[in-house]
Amino acid sequence: MKTIFKANKAFFIPYAFFLVIGTILIIVNTKAETHLEFNSFHNSFADVIFYYATNLGNGYAAVFLGILLLFIRYRWVIILALSTIISGIITQVLKHTLFSDIVRPKKFFEGVHELYLLPNVDNHLYNSFPSGHTTCAFALYLSIALCVKNRGIKLLCFLLAIAASYSRIYLSQHFLEDVYAGSLIGTITALFVFIFMQKRPAAWLNRSLIGNNRLSGL
Repeated sequence: MKTIFKANKAFFIPYAFFLVIGTILIIVNTKAETHLEFNSFHNSFADVIFYYATNLGNGYAAVFLGILLLFIRYRWVIILALSTIISGIITQVLKHTLFSDIVRPKKFFEGVHELYLLPNVDNHLYNSFPSGHTTCAFALYLSIALCVKNRGIKLLCFLLAIAASYSRIYLSQHFLEDVYAGSLIGTITALFVFIFMQKRPAAWLNRSLIGNNRLSGL
């Protein structure tokens, strides 16, 4: 495990900063106070950026990247698929069982405070915790970061994951706590799936649709 963290510092160091800052905010403020602080920072440019960034953490992004990885290495596709599917199941079970009574920001502040909401976004009301998009984003992009060797790509993967995650807060689809928990579920799942798959020696896993691809050495 230590070797994995060392090889992926470009992803895990900024992620550690996110966890520390998130922990402090969760301890110091109520989730309502933190959300209102985030909600007060908005502009037309950010509206466009985060409206589209939220799609980085949905199932379509996972399918698109999974198809691309078929041309690089089957092992990578399986790591990505198992990570997103397993973490997604965990999150959905939690949403609809233990935490089914936790509402989303729009419902939480209904009649109490008028949030800044984008007019073209359909804000959900229930099943807030944990964030499914965040779970998917961290499972998806950490899976890729763990497979590649290039530090720049690893850092890019973190930036994509955090952009998708923050978009959920920016759009008032989730609270910080929802995003925080979703990131942990996605990260832990991807780590265990990666370790499991690395122990599978089957030669076909290192092939792709076009044979032995040089891109697999990224």
